[in-house]
Amino acid sequence: MIPPEPPPVPGSRRHHGIARRIGMTPEQLVIAVGIMFALAVAALDSTVVSTAMPTIIGNLGGISEYSWVFTAYLLASTVTVPLYSRLADMHGRKPVFLVGLGLFVGGSMLCGLAGSMTTLILFRTIQGLGAGAVQPISFTILGDVFESEQRARIQGLFSGVWGFCAVIGPLLGSVITTTIGWRWVFFVNAPVGLIAALLIGLNLHERVEHHRHKLDLTGAGILTLGLVSLLFAATEGGQLWGWTSPITLGLVTAALALLVLFVAWERHVAEPLIDLTLLGVPVIRAGLAIGALSGIVMFSLSTYVPPLVQGVMGGNALQAGVAVAAMSIGWPVGSIVGGRALLRFGARPLVLFGTVMLVAGTLVVTQATRPGSLGGGLLVAALGEAITGLGMGFSATTILVMVQGAVPWQRRAVATGLVQFSRTIGGAVGVGLLGGIVTASVGASSAIILDPIGRATISADRLDAMRSSLSGGLEWVFVLLALDALIVAAVAVRFMPAVRIERRDAR
Repeated sequence: MIPPEPPPVPGSRRHHGIARRIGMTPEQLVIAVGIMFALAVAALDSTVVSTAMPTIIGNLGGISEYSWVFTAYLLASTVTVPLYSRLADMHGRKPVFLVGLGLFVGGSMLCGLAGSMTTLILFRTIQGLGAGAVQPISFTILGDVFESEQRARIQGLFSGVWGFCAVIGPLLGSVITTTIGWRWVFFVNAPVGLIAALLIGLNLHERVEHHRHKLDLTGAGILTLGLVSLLFAATEGGQLWGWTSPITLGLVTAALALLVLFVAWERHVAEPLIDLTLLGVPVIRAGLAIGALSGIVMFSLSTYVPPLVQGVMGGNALQAGVAVAAMSIGWPVGSIVGGRALLRFGARPLVLFGTVMLVAGTLVVTQATRPGSLGGGLLVAALGEAITGLGMGFSATTILVMVQGAVPWQRRAVATGLVQFSRTIGGAVGVGLLGGIVTASVGASSAIILDPIGRATISADRLDAMRSSLSGGLEWVFVLLALDALIVAAVAVRFMPAVRIERRDAR
């Protein structure tokens, strides 16, 4: 027997002023604030840690393991999304959310106590294990508490949290690192996470009918091995062994074989980890394809615009952060406008507009690759990021709202997790593959031109040559991103259905 979908959280008879003005019940308002705190702690972590890493390396050593501080977190947070999503559909959102948030905060505290790069990487892995639950289950809770019409109107608020954190993150990281020390970059997650846990734990009331379930641990193991092999090959294979080496090709082959095996297994198991029948829903099928391809654009611009600003244009880390933060400004604007327009025009026009903006944004960035053009080039890069963020706000918000509305409560966590999962996988693989182009263009020596102090030690002729090589590699990266954006738009035109928000969510 399938338990009925719980209704939205009921409101009290007397709404307090703030809740009434923004169209929520007091309970909905408190839960929304709790989700905002949870999203903020996850969003701040990435930008703040990036700023603090040079100081951390100086304190702990181990520059050769620098990338693994981020790779370990990415792998752990990505491969656990389907598992957490399935658990949330089986046992309710709140316990899974609280466990994930606890792991994230606990891992953060351990990171602050790390005495070496090896232990920092281990504790970042624990942090990532928790992060795999925080964002997808947060948005799943929103899907439960608010009906589709409400989600369309307020989704911009939650995108705004990410945008705000991305803008203030580098500054906050710099202030914390230079005043009370880099360890507090991790310690500050504890009070914010505790507030989120208390608000959600005390105010989210679920009615889940408990039945005997069997978690698909075999499927989880196969999927995890396949994704770890794929992501490791994409993010590290090219730099460690080369793209055509037997080890890298072996990892890719093993990953593809394991993923094929996973699909075959899921089709025959009684309670699959990922319900593949969801792909039979047109808006989900189109949304996942668009999300994966859009993730390549989103993650790659955030990764490769900073070396453009610092290496090619001769800027500093703050200027690179400004360029990247422009995407985080455009995204909430697109979410707010798109969410309200969704009620009037339906999903297809907004997704098409959003994907066209991806094309426009990436094309603008291709014009910012001239060496030494910091003034105008920085503005062009920031403009391209902002336009891309605007497009992501329109398309990503629309897809999330429509996917959540297309499934009942019992499948919503898995469906929501798949949306994030597709975007992250696409981004991780894209960033890794495009990194091979940059490395092939300039080699490992390019790192010195990203450092303002290191640049001063290079002769003018050598600096110009290195900037020209880096510019050439990045130009190819941005051209390929523009082509990818064109494919995204073509997929949207061909496959995005003309669906509209229903008055009530799917049952």
